[in-house]
Amino acid sequence: MKIAALFLVSLALLAQHVQDEDKKKRNPAIGNPQAIAEGEKMFNSGCAGCHGPGGQGGRGPNLAFGRVMWHTLTDEQTFQLIRDGVPNAGMPPSSMPEEKLWQLAAYVKSLREPAAEAPLQGNADLGKEIFWGKGRCQGCHSIRGSGGKLGPDLSNVGGTRPAGYIRMAIVEPGSQGSKGFEKASITLKAGKKLDGVIKNRNNYSLQLLDAKGDLHLLLVKDIAAMEIAKDSMMPALGKALSSEELDGLVAYLGKQTVRPVELGRN
Repeated sequence: MKIAALFLVSLALLAQHVQDEDKKKRNPAIGNPQAIAEGEKMFNSGCAGCHGPGGQGGRGPNLAFGRVMWHTLTDEQTFQLIRDGVPNAGMPPSSMPEEKLWQLAAYVKSLREPAAEAPLQGNADLGKEIFWGKGRCQGCHSIRGSGGKLGPDLSNVGGTRPAGYIRMAIVEPGSQGSKGFEKASITLKAGKKLDGVIKNRNNYSLQLLDAKGDLHLLLVKDIAAMEIAKDSMMPALGKALSSEELDGLVAYLGKQTVRPVELGRN
């Protein structure tokens, strides 16, 4: 009995020690908007020279959406990578204080973190007004069944996309690709004209979704002419919105998720 009791006590102490060590390795800046904002400033003044604005890549790799490596790193591994650098890849070590390194690591993590799980700066209520009003986003996009059908459904955009991705899609539509949402004007041999977005296309047929939400199945042999827009069908809103309105729209869309989330989760 004594041996069993000693074993249980030792096990509890070991578990507490592991838990305490794990807490030390967690980034204290995660979930802190002010700390992440400081990390962003440091990134833009230094790291962006190689990794590009918003971490989208340049001479250095893409640290934001589209890459897997940074998503799998723990808080401590991200911290160590920034501190020690990658000499063989041309990334120098950093001599910044530990607090600054954690802030920078928190910002880098936020580049890939789903927007719904990250602290966002903007006013979501203002963003809601922009989405359903001035921005006219609802003409093409829907949220939970309300809105248009031509553009992607945004009901879960905050649960699947980082805030940077959402912002880029607003400022530079089509920069992340628009497959499945290519705007087209089609004239059939019978004389009928159709406008909409191409949903599926092969050598024999295609589907066209019009502004009313009707899906047209067309055979290629029946098409007399087809014009596919080179640019995204979505207008760029970066210049049409103030920085406050843009932040608000990102915050509103970032809250759109179909599952519960926990802010600042490691």
